[in-house]
Amino acid sequence: MLRTKVEITNHSGAGTVIVARFETSAETAGNLMLAGGSSQIFEKFDRLTITAANEGVPGRLRLLNHDAADVVLRHMTKSGNVDEDRIPGNGFADVVVAGGDQIFLSEALPDLIFPERPILHMAILRPQPGPIFAPNQKPAGFYVDLAWHHPDEGSDRLLGFNLYRAVYKGNYPMGQHPLNGAPQIGTSAQVEDVIPPYPYNHRYAIMAVSRDGIESLYSNVRILDSNTRTDLFDAGFICL
Repeated sequence: MLRTKVEITNHSGAGTVIVARFETSAETAGNLMLAGGSSQIFEKFDRLTITAANEGVPGRLRLLNHDAADVVLRHMTKSGNVDEDRIPGNGFADVVVAGGDQIFLSEALPDLIFPERPILHMAILRPQPGPIFAPNQKPAGFYVDLAWHHPDEGSDRLLGFNLYRAVYKGNYPMGQHPLNGAPQIGTSAQVEDVIPPYPYNHRYAIMAVSRDGIESLYSNVRILDSNTRTDLFDAGFICL
């Protein structure tokens, strides 16, 4: 999406939202916190994904399309209901995003079909095994086992899966990046990693990728912090 320019205004008094901006699939991603009363223009992106940062305080957004072409707007609520709409060229849409919701903005491509999102059901931190003949030597590092599944319907149209990790300080996003180049084949992966030091935590999510290169919404997100070094807990369906 090289033409579209979208301005997001979070109305005064609304809760902070997290905007995840993607330049190209599985290459560049970044998070931005947009507090109530502030605005930000986003351009030259493939997609934006938005969620409320606080479960109890929704963001009240005006999405202004500065381009002549339409923008697709998909809103998935925490309960799983999905509404799809379009922001017309040089038009706007007002939307409320609550905790657990996802808003997905992308270019209005012809025959745009979004794949179903996967479910991340296992993400466990494990130490790298030490040398066989030196059992007392400390492991060289750690890796994260990831395992997920995808609905059977539409699986024949998938190219693979993209893996994402974000680094947070408490609830504040510090950065986000993909963990693979080409889409991951299969529904499991081992990711080299380190234990996040206090107060940082890592968040992991999966996206399905169609043969047309269209990514799904995020899977549920699992979090590893400095106090959960042997297991990860599930944060639900939120932006990374």
